[in-house]
This record gives sequence, C-alpha cells and structure tokens, in this order.
Amino acid sequence: MTQCFKDHPSDTQRLFHNTLPVCECETRVIELYDCMTAVTEVPVLTCEGLWRIYQRAAEEIVAPGGILIADPQARNRAINATYARMWLEDPRFQWAGLAAFASKQVGCGLLHAADSIEKIHAETVAMEALTRGFSGPQPLISNDTVQLLQKNLASYRVANANNPIPFDLRFEGDELGQIQQQFNYVYDMLALGNTTLFLDIFPLHAFYKKRGFEALKTCLNNRRKIHGHPKFPVLWPVEQEKLVFGGTYQEVLDAFEAIENGEIAKSVEFFAFHEQSNILQPTLYEDPRMVWLLRSNHVSYVTGFPSGVAQAIELTLTSQCQPLDDGRTISFDRSVLANLADLKQRMAFVLEAARRFDQMLQDENRHALEHSIKHIAAGAAP
Repeated sequence: MTQCFKDHPSDTQRLFHNTLPVCECETRVIELYDCMTAVTEVPVLTCEGLWRIYQRAAEEIVAPGGILIADPQARNRAINATYARMWLEDPRFQWAGLAAFASKQVGCGLLHAADSIEKIHAETVAMEALTRGFSGPQPLISNDTVQLLQKNLASYRVANANNPIPFDLRFEGDELGQIQQQFNYVYDMLALGNTTLFLDIFPLHAFYKKRGFEALKTCLNNRRKIHGHPKFPVLWPVEQEKLVFGGTYQEVLDAFEAIENGEIAKSVEFFAFHEQSNILQPTLYEDPRMVWLLRSNHVSYVTGFPSGVAQAIELTLTSQCQPLDDGRTISFDRSVLANLADLKQRMAFVLEAARRFDQMLQDENRHALEHSIKHIAAGAAP
C-alpha cells in the first residue's frame, strides 16, 4: 500500500532556517542606496512554505496534475482511501479511520442520488419513445408498428416499475424535471462538502505528522495567508464569504493536543466538532435549499411516502452501503421532527458513531473493522 504522508525534502529542514547552505545560494550585484552591493538570496523554510507543501499534497489526491477529478464518485473514493490509509499508517489518527466510513457513506448518498436521477431519466426516455408513435398523422397500423408499440410499452413498464418517483414535473426548456434537479443539487452539495472537508483536514494531519504539535501551534495562524497568492493558487471550492480558507479553530489544537496526551477517543470528539461545526455547517447545513431537501428526505423515509424514494440517514461501519443489524449501523433519530441540519442533533449522531467505533476497536470487532478499512484503502467502491 502506498505511503499516505509522502516524504518531502522539507521533512528534514529546520523551520525558520535556510534550506540551502549559503555557499550554494545565488549572489547578485544590485544597486542599493546608490551603491552597488552583492546580495545573496537565501531561501528560508517558513510556516507558509510548509502549508503550501501539505496543501498541495491534499490537492494532488483530489486534483492530480491540478485538475479536479470530475466524477464526484471517483473523487469520493480517492478521499475515502486516503482517510483509511491515514489510520492504517498512524492509528492515533482515529478520526480518520471513522472518517473513512463516514466519507464512504457520502459515497452511498452520491450513488443513491445518481441512481435516482438515472431511473427518472430512463422512464422519461421510455415515455417519449412510447408517445412518439402516437404523434402526428397516424399511419396504417401494420404488424411492425404494433410490435414496436408493444416493445416500447414493455420498456416503459419496466422503467416505470424501477422508478419510485410517481411524477416529475418538467417545464418547457428544462433538460431535467424538478425532482431530478433536486437530486442533482443534493449530489453536487454532498460532493462539495466531502471535498472541502478533505482539503481542510488532510493538511492539518500532514503538518502534525511531519512537524509535530509545537510547530503546528506555531504555524496554525499562518495557514490562511497562502490563500489568494497569484503564483501559488489554493484549491478551495467554497466561497470565502461562506467559509474562510485556513481558519484557526481551537478544536483543531485541542484535538492534536489530545493525541499528544494519548487521549485518542477525546481527539475524535474534538475533530468531530470541528468538521461538523466549523466546516460542514457553513458549507452544507446553512444552505436553505439543502436544509429543505434533507428535511424532505428524512420525513419521506420515516413516513414511507413516497415508498422507496428516500434514503435512511445512517452510518454503517463496513465498506458497504447496506445497513446491518449487528450493531455496526448507527442510525440518525427516526423521529419525523428530527433535523440533520441542526448541529446539536447531528453531533449526537456523530458522537454515537465515534463511541461505537472506539468500542469496536477494543473488542472482537476490530479485525472486521480493519478488514473493511483496508478494503476502502484499496479504493473500492461502496
């Protein structure tokens, strides 16, 4: 399995010291204060330099060669695999182990949304093929016409049976119906949150892994300074007005300090609050349209109407999407009034998943968890 936190020349260099011997640095003669002066440019390793290295490492995972992986499902698998490898490489990063499953669950949501869009599209195409035979002047009914109509009708019935959406309104000029557009929006927003969280959290772990806690404390405030540089642009998919890049959050320091002190389960709680409150809340859960769609999905799932449309809000601690009844599936509150966009309710769900994950790592389930994480680390689809 490839190394997660790759080696870099900066790993052995001292912070705030020159990265090359002075004798190897270029010397130029310039005019300074009306005098010709020899000036030697000495590169120095700074906090900003380190952040660029670790941010670029994260970007290479979701945007190799500087091009964002266009398929959100493929990008999600790359993120899942990285979280899994982070834990396999350093078990102190228990949040990353849990995140591998949580991000996999996002992949399940992407699959559900894409599958729903495809099923609606298939029925729409089948209906258009069926009605096309009845438009315009009607020719004499021939055996070929009858057979074509029977074939199209059979295709429509199959597509209709596969599509749980009873009706999707499409206005003139729209490529997609209203419900398809809603699924598309959820699809895009899930991918946005998944990518944004990864670009925030991976460089933090890389910095800590390579430089240690004291250097992280020293440099954390400098991270935001690398955003907006004309020569070294940072990939950040969220508007600065919605979520500032490289924000300094106490929970991040608390989490790594807990790791330093061997309080691994406590570190997961701090990271969980950081991801949910500081990153995902402004990115996803304060978006009015997303909030409405999440509420609609939950109510639909709890009430069962329309049947088969909604997806349960749950986290399964395996590499698959299907829920299990052996304790490895943690479900969100099934009350019809429950609201995933509410931070307090969502944190209760996340912390229960963290508690269950930690417990399973200590008992006979650890082998099964490790097997699933290795499966995710290999880049397998859920």
